Amino acid sequence: MQNRLTMRSSFFGTGAALVALLAGCSGSTEDVRVTLCKNLSSTLAGGETIEWTNNENVFHRPSHAITNLTFYVVERDGTKQSMRSGCHYAYEALDDTALNLANPLDAYETLPFAMSFNGSNLSDGELLALVNSEQKRLGREAVATLQKNAAEAAMKIEQGAKDAAVKIEQGARDMAEKVRAGIGQ
Repeated sequence: MQNRLTMRSSFFGTGAALVALLAGCSGSTEDVRVTLCKNLSSTLAGGETIEWTNNENVFHRPSHAITNLTFYVVERDGTKQSMRSGCHYAYEALDDTALNLANPLDAYETLPFAMSFNGSNLSDGELLALVNSEQKRLGREAVATLQKNAAEAAMKIEQGAKDAAVKIEQGARDMAEKVRAGIGQ
């Protein structure tokens, strides 16, 4: 009985670890539209380091919202170049909800329909290629994270199974000793 309880708690513990590893993707509290715009802007800027200086969301209801970003691109030699970008997101909500009122960007699509970079508008083809490239990069990153987390979870489950097997084996030995001791009396 004791061994079954130990084995169950061991499996539940490793199962909980698996769930925590797979579900525990710590994410930013920044809106996904702002993050995407930053990622797209970083790709276009191409510098060594980006220093974000401002983010302003401008709402043109019910048409669209613009995420305006200003930032510095810092090169290896320390020189800074000031840049700006804007991602335009179409309005997609049917009705205003409490959630949309609390977080207005939630009422807008998650992919931009237009983008400007340093005062120039990207063509539809340029924006599409840029967004597709970013989505592929994020997909590869997500798969790599899942593979890493799954490998770590598998190791923990394997260790939990080994620990349970050792406890079961020890329990069987203890039981056998008690039986032998009982027969000898």
